Formats: sequence, C-alpha cells, structure tokens
Amino acid sequence: MKPNFRICTLVAALALSALSACNTTPISSTEAISPQARVSFIDISKFDRELASSVESPLESVDVVFYDRVGPNNMPERLQKWLAAVEKNGGVVRVVPPPNEIAPRDPLALIGLVGSLFSVIKNMAAINTDRVFETVKGRDAAIALERNAAGELVVGRLQFTKRKP
Repeated sequence: MKPNFRICTLVAALALSALSACNTTPISSTEAISPQARVSFIDISKFDRELASSVESPLESVDVVFYDRVGPNNMPERLQKWLAAVEKNGGVVRVVPPPNEIAPRDPLALIGLVGSLFSVIKNMAAINTDRVFETVKGRDAAIALERNAAGELVVGRLQFTKRKP
C-alpha cells in the first residue's frame, strides 16, 4: 500500500505546483477604472468602460476627445450609442457651433448631423441590453464643433455634463 500512497502524494504535489505556477492575475474587464474628466476616444470596448466610470462619478463634466478627425456626419457608432442613451434617459443632446461662428458656414452639415443622430434608433436594441449605457442617467451631452486648419467642420469634443435640476 505504501507505493500507492507515495504515488498519490507525488501526483498531489505536482498538481499543487502546477496550479501555483499558473497563479497569475489576468487583467479583468471588470477591473475598476478611475474616473477621468477627459477620456480619449478609441473605438474599443475599453473606451466604454472608461467613459462609464467617468460619467457615473461625481465629476460635473466629462469630455471625450479624439485622436483622429471625426466629421459631424461620420459619428462612430460607438458614440452614437452613448448619445442615444443620453436621450433615452431623458437627457438633451445639443450641437454647439464652432467658436466665433454665429451662423454655420455650411448649415447642411448641421442638418446632416441631426439626421445622423436620428439614425441612432437602430442602436437602441444594443443600448437596452448593455447596462453600461445606464451610467449616463442624469447627464446631457453637447457635440462641440470646430473648424480644422483646412476649414472643415469637425467634432472637437463631446461633453457629458450633469443635468441641472
């Protein structure tokens, strides 16, 4: 009987050492992300977690800034979902024209932007199934437009602000 006991002990020791060798802590998607007043847009799910953490925090406003030029009529679908969630939760999405520009040079661009925001309806099903978008409750959104060096109308930033009571 002693040889079987030794084999069982050896197998158990090997199993424990194998388990302890694999004991690394993976980066979890549920890992806490600290809120930031400025979140850079990258079209990946980590952006959603960063923005959700920031908008559900006590910060008065959270700005989404862009690495790349985003035209008002080419708003990424990921951002359209966030804007639709603001409206779904009773918030207001408004368009802020470029600074020092009373009337837009190209009013059709603004009309196109409003039209593209209404195309967000197709994203409502995704919003209903993804709880991350509920973090915008009590927030409004502003799409701040600006002119780039070429004079093109682009989205400078999105700003999520706490709704005034």
